[in-house]
Amino acid sequence: MTNQITTTARAAVADAVNEGFAVAKGEVDRAHMGRAIPLPHFATGLATLPQTLPRQAFGLATLLVVPPGTWAVTHQPGGVHQSYTPGSYWLWSPPGAVLVQWVDARRQQVPIGPIEGFSADKWRVRLWVLVEVVVNDPPQIADHREPLATLAAAVRAAALAYIERHSHAALTGYLDATGGMDGPAEAILARLRTDPALGGLAIIGARVVERQGDERQIEAATAATVAAAQIDETLRVEAAEHRATLQRLEAQATVSEREHDLRMAAAAGARERLLTQQADVQQAALAARLDIVMAQIRAQAAETAHDEQIWQAEQVRLQGEWDHIQRQRLEVHQTDQQVRLLEAHQGLVRVEGEVALTVQERQSSHALALAEVQQHIAEQRARQAEAVAERRAQHERTLLELHLRHEALVAEQMQKLEAWRTQQVQVSVQQQRQHDRQLAGMAGAAQIAAAAASQARPDAEPHALADAGLKLLQDMAE
Repeated sequence: MTNQITTTARAAVADAVNEGFAVAKGEVDRAHMGRAIPLPHFATGLATLPQTLPRQAFGLATLLVVPPGTWAVTHQPGGVHQSYTPGSYWLWSPPGAVLVQWVDARRQQVPIGPIEGFSADKWRVRLWVLVEVVVNDPPQIADHREPLATLAAAVRAAALAYIERHSHAALTGYLDATGGMDGPAEAILARLRTDPALGGLAIIGARVVERQGDERQIEAATAATVAAAQIDETLRVEAAEHRATLQRLEAQATVSEREHDLRMAAAAGARERLLTQQADVQQAALAARLDIVMAQIRAQAAETAHDEQIWQAEQVRLQGEWDHIQRQRLEVHQTDQQVRLLEAHQGLVRVEGEVALTVQERQSSHALALAEVQQHIAEQRARQAEAVAERRAQHERTLLELHLRHEALVAEQMQKLEAWRTQQVQVSVQQQRQHDRQLAGMAGAAQIAAAAASQARPDAEPHALADAGLKLLQDMAE
């Protein structure tokens, strides 16, 4: 019996070891190859509750199988935390429980709605939002208690913040550059991506899949739109009637303009014929006047030719007389030159006598003027000498006054200096006396302290008492 139990145990151990080595080498039989691995139950929506992995290979290793589309966050003995991507792993760890949490790694679309709020103009608005997320930090999501609830709260807060900032018209339709379906989706996406409460989640996108406004506002807007459409249709009909009237008036104006053009053309033809006749008459009159003017010009030309002949004969006669006068002038000029030469000779003789007399007169007047100038220079020199003497005397008086003033100032400064020295000596004497009194007081205090110390400590040495008194004296001096 004992041998049979031992054999069975050995066979079971051998099978377990062989299976472990086969799994470690990746050699799995066909029966296990097609086995489906179900996804775990995500209790928080994105992560499972902590589970314990069974140990194998005599408790030395643990087999971890991570299905595709999940993450595995393990908590091994010793406080070791680690994340694993899809696949199978052998975990070799010290003895102890190995805990694992599976985190959903698939992209998910989370529908949130209806989200109901009041717009900026106090109308009720509802939004249905679809958010697409994926986990990017498995440990953080594994530690989170309600990640999807937090996501829903963040989406609701972002949607309500957007609703209360915009009007009902912008939230239920496209208005200017805002509104439409994309406006709230972009605002919600931007706010979710910056929300620290959504750590561990990557927000891929956000879409507003449905929206609903206040029925009262929609009915009022519809009625207003219908009324506006009726007004537009009325205006369009009136505009068409106005265009028809304008076209009719334009046609009448065109007919009237053409009739006027015909009348103006007939009048212009008659006027042109009249102007042509007047031009012919004026041309005939101008031709007759031109003939008369040409006859007058020919008569004036003949008269001018006759006058020119008379003028030429007169010029010939005047030229002969001018030549005779030139010859006479030449003879008179020669005679005048001879007479002038004789007069010039006589004048030179007369001028020589006059020049001699003039030179004598000028020499005498020059001598007189020179004597006057010398006398004037002597007088001027005398006046300058007197002025210099006066200036020198004045300068000496000024120097004397400055010297006396300087001596008085020096005497005054010396008196002040002597007074200051006397005052400084008195102050020094008072300070010295005060210092002596302070030293005497300090010495007395030191003696009193030494005496008090000797009374308090009769067995103390004299030099110790002296040191105590000296220290007291130094303290008082400081």
